[in-house]
Amino acid sequence: MRRPPVGPDALTRGELLAGGAARHGSVRAAIERLLAVGYGLTYDAVVSGFPPYERLLEEVTTLVTRSTAPGRAASVLDVSCGTGTVAARIAALGYRVTGIDAVGHLVDVARKRWGARDLGLSFEHRDIAAEPAPTDGSFDVIVSMHTLYWHPRPDALLAGCRRALKPGGHAIFLTYGRPARVLSTLREVGANGRRLDAVRALRWLLPTAIFETLRHVERRYLSEADFRAAVGAAGFELLDMRETFLAGISRLAWTRVPR
Repeated sequence: MRRPPVGPDALTRGELLAGGAARHGSVRAAIERLLAVGYGLTYDAVVSGFPPYERLLEEVTTLVTRSTAPGRAASVLDVSCGTGTVAARIAALGYRVTGIDAVGHLVDVARKRWGARDLGLSFEHRDIAAEPAPTDGSFDVIVSMHTLYWHPRPDALLAGCRRALKPGGHAIFLTYGRPARVLSTLREVGANGRRLDAVRALRWLLPTAIFETLRHVERRYLSEADFRAAVGAAGFELLDMRETFLAGISRLAWTRVPR
């Protein structure tokens, strides 16, 4: 009696192709993870003391303060917190801050870096688009810096952020309106004789441009109209929208959930 085939001979062509596609997908996912971890770990060094980034953080923390009632302890959720630098900056102002990120290794780094300090700060390995935030529906403010443009499920991300907020809670979203093209951005930054500012901008532009070239994700650079439509469709009331960061490469939306 002939034995049934085993190993590769037992697979149909479709099964072989499916298996190959799955392996290819897992390899690509692993590469994306390594790139995200590598960039996350170097990003702090890139932006530390970088004046345009410091001004951006000042914008964000000012809006966090404007989003909360004076004299009342407030809770803040930092979505895609990376290594926790922004979360720690906000916690230092007296807020209870929870940082979440879909990349577990970055969360581990954040915990080691900030966990021993008494800042009212905690971190969770979590993708808010796929699972509820910790203590869903109890946050006063959400900060999400440059997550929408790369996240594979931006609508689910926005929906998760809305569910995480209390009625009347605020959210601050930042997303890129266009790619970080080195030459065109340098020309804009260096306009009106600001050549030194343009040279300094290379500190962020070069590593970011390299990282963007290596990544294999679908990037969404939202126009103002598209950004307004996205936050509105998710149930947020738009309070303010502006261009910010290097020559307006980023868009900031300050929003609120209706009571």
